[in-house]
Amino acid sequence: MNTALVLRIPEAESCVAPWRERHDPSAAQGMPAHITLVYPFREKSGIDAEAEASLAYLFAQSAPFNLDFHETRRFPASSVLWLAPRNPAPIVALVRALVLAFPEHLPYAGAHPDTVPHLTVAHLQSPGAGDLDRLDREFLTSAKPHLPLRARVEVASLFHKSDDATWREVKQFRLGQI
Repeated sequence: MNTALVLRIPEAESCVAPWRERHDPSAAQGMPAHITLVYPFREKSGIDAEAEASLAYLFAQSAPFNLDFHETRRFPASSVLWLAPRNPAPIVALVRALVLAFPEHLPYAGAHPDTVPHLTVAHLQSPGAGDLDRLDREFLTSAKPHLPLRARVEVASLFHKSDDATWREVKQFRLGQI
């Protein structure tokens, strides 16, 4: 069973939900529009009262912040189309704090050396480059009235992936307060 620490971005749902429903497996599994902080995190059984208190304290040290998303990007040699936050610094700071507090749980299990905050629009399983180009153009056409997309981040969420492969939010941590 997996867990993930994420920042839910509900303001993005109306813009990205139709795309994620068709092109992002995590959406079909119940994960809302979000920015991942740490995945995979601990097994659910390893998240006890002490771990929750540590997370609550860590997130309380970070003030709520605003995000603006204004453009799509892609990872090199990847099939992921994503919205880029204009100022990723508060997200990067949260990830760094989490890595310091829980060094055994690196984002994406340490597969990527740099933290690149992103909100996934599409994650194609076996695309050609042309497929992602087409999706990017179509998404930007439909999203134009919503961009720049503005969001207020006041909560970090702990999600758990259950035995039926469905993501469920199990805990929220307020930023800036315990």
